[in-house]
Amino acid sequence: MLRLFYRRLVAPSRPKPRLSHEQVRALIAAAVQAAHLDATLGVVSMRRIDGRITWIAKTATKGSGLRVTVDDATGTLGPVERWGIR
Repeated sequence: MLRLFYRRLVAPSRPKPRLSHEQVRALIAAAVQAAHLDATLGVVSMRRIDGRITWIAKTATKGSGLRVTVDDATGTLGPVERWGIR
């Protein structure tokens, strides 16, 4: 509980992302279309990985699906990856 108060009061604020949510969705839609896949990546989340902001988009399925990452600093797309058991 004390850590929560410490983070709220003393810790530096989170950096603002360079890309907007809409820009990330447009980049991801272009990547999926370039990979010739007929899928909609519905879940887009922003995470900090190794000190960098990374956007991660996944299909809204359980068990398996597609995943694309976008680096917020450079705007570069990662590969369209399959994940899961199928």
